[in-house]
Amino acid sequence: MKHRYTFYWILWGLGELSGLGQWLLLRWALPVPEHGLLLIFLLLPFVYLIPNILGNHLPLRVTRLLARIGGYWFIYGYYMTLLLLPAFIVWLVCLAQPFGFGLDWWHTVFAVYYGRTSLLGLAALLAVGSWRARHPVVRRIEMETEKPIERAFSVAFASDIHLGAVLGRSFAAELRRDMMNLQPDLILFGGDIIDGNLGYVLRDKSFKGFAGLKAPWGVYAVFGNHDTYGMNLGREQKRLKQNGVRCLRGGTVHLVAGVSLVGMEDYMIAPHAQFPQAEPDVFTIAMEHEPLRIEQAASRGMDLYFAGHTHAGQFWPNRFVTRRIFALDYGAKRFGHLLAIVSSGYGAWGQLFRLGPAPEIVLVNIKPRSKVCQPEAL
Repeated sequence: MKHRYTFYWILWGLGELSGLGQWLLLRWALPVPEHGLLLIFLLLPFVYLIPNILGNHLPLRVTRLLARIGGYWFIYGYYMTLLLLPAFIVWLVCLAQPFGFGLDWWHTVFAVYYGRTSLLGLAALLAVGSWRARHPVVRRIEMETEKPIERAFSVAFASDIHLGAVLGRSFAAELRRDMMNLQPDLILFGGDIIDGNLGYVLRDKSFKGFAGLKAPWGVYAVFGNHDTYGMNLGREQKRLKQNGVRCLRGGTVHLVAGVSLVGMEDYMIAPHAQFPQAEPDVFTIAMEHEPLRIEQAASRGMDLYFAGHTHAGQFWPNRFVTRRIFALDYGAKRFGHLLAIVSSGYGAWGQLFRLGPAPEIVLVNIKPRSKVCQPEAL
């Protein structure tokens, strides 16, 4: 928890610096008193900080309101900070007064039109990203196996739910509804079930949104890095079990004859943990949060692999980074015999906002491969 608080204090400090830069630009673009505008830019980072470090000491509604306002501020500030760079470059060029365009032109023309255009563009961006994040899709994947499974079956997978002050019990209930509508044989959650504040989730009774979630072969989950921020995985595991979700922390479950599930502890908790060797005649499903052990799962004979964590970048241009960190940051890809699937996630971090791949549930239909009968020689 201490490291989590440090992270939010760092974001607060960066937000204050960004706010100062935004004020230097937008004071020329907005018809409001300069000192009042500066005060707004200096206070907004506190709106983001307070629910993240004091959320357990505030009424639920206050924490929820501040978290949602702060979340939108974070998205706005992220993109506005990127837009400050071109403005600063133009300001530096104007110092040299090329072609007679000096700082007076920057103040009275460039800053006015660039600032207003940036605000209008960001308003449209926030609207589009918010709408997209609220419309999850079902990504369907068909798979055949030569393993001797008794019948075809389906697996529904969702990761990165991030229950907390922004996404609460009603969001968990939406996920339950979407899962139940698919009627899978097996339901899997790929970690980051909470956003990090377990105390708030328990006060909000967010896990009760999962009540009634069930599948013939069960509902299983692994923990992610954000679950560890709650500082009490045992308590989270107990509460999830009370609502029908069984957490795996390195064990193997034999679901039915010929089908097994391996759920790995999160890499942050057990970086040296390894997937077990799969039984040769058993279709084995591997699941972890961070997609860091795909090759290992393939080498151990796993058939199907699920992970999340990356959010597929969640919003542009973050995916340029995730693509370079992970062997697979989103989508489905074969690693030898193994079919690996990394999901963009169902929820969101910070605020329910997405630009890029939509939030999703992945539904995999597995069926035995048809054997082609060879005609007997005459």
